[in-house]
Amino acid sequence: MNINYATRQLIRSSTRGYMSTNFDPKKFKNKKINLKDNFPYSTFTLTAFDYNISPLVLLSKLSEHTTNVLNNNLVSLMLCEEQKLYQHFPKFKNNPFNYEDPMSRPRVTLIGKLRMTKKLNVKDRFLLRHPTSKLYSGFSDMNFYKLDIVGAHLVGGFASVKWFTRNDLICNEYSNFEKFETDIISHMNDCHQESIDLYVSKLLKVKTSNVKEKWKIIGIDPDGFDLRRKERTLRYCFDRSIKDAKKLRGVFIKLHKTASGF
Repeated sequence: MNINYATRQLIRSSTRGYMSTNFDPKKFKNKKINLKDNFPYSTFTLTAFDYNISPLVLLSKLSEHTTNVLNNNLVSLMLCEEQKLYQHFPKFKNNPFNYEDPMSRPRVTLIGKLRMTKKLNVKDRFLLRHPTSKLYSGFSDMNFYKLDIVGAHLVGGFASVKWFTRNDLICNEYSNFEKFETDIISHMNDCHQESIDLYVSKLLKVKTSNVKEKWKIIGIDPDGFDLRRKERTLRYCFDRSIKDAKKLRGVFIKLHKTASGF
């Protein structure tokens, strides 16, 4: 198993996380808590990811954690496995119980500098992943932020721990995704529902029959693509990174043929 690649898939498959910022009580006019010293402050946040794997979050400038970020933008973001990635993180073998201990499953903490961004593709990727955020993303106090990763720590299960540098995880060798992703997603969702159903049922082993609401692709990146049906999301992981989005048409055709052969 390529642990760097497996960890990238764990990160990209996440839709939510727990962000910790440095809370300095002195920075607030009205004391929020009866403490003089700084302390770590954690908050729940929805997540999306840029093509190079940088996390994207939507924050209100009225919140405590945004005030914290404006004073010190070094933060950590913990992501836990949501979709079982057994091909990358196998089950714990010596389990005498009839349930899977959550501590045996992977989670990763990303450390980096959080910075506001106005890039349109950041907004588009986030809202495709979290469509209900459209209800408030346009409010004057809401802004998108991008985490510039400087390091990470993986707990891949029992006795599986690794620290990563930025270069271990960041995917910089890609081209044409920002140019072509939106059109590819629209074309697949509008014209190739049969293929999408095959990807889900045959490759991801998820039931699609007798379901009125169809699975739709909501994002494509060099390492795979994401799908959503109602509140549930799935990720298909490519066997290896696709560096040029111009190759995606051939990738989707090959996946259709593979799924049809099951």
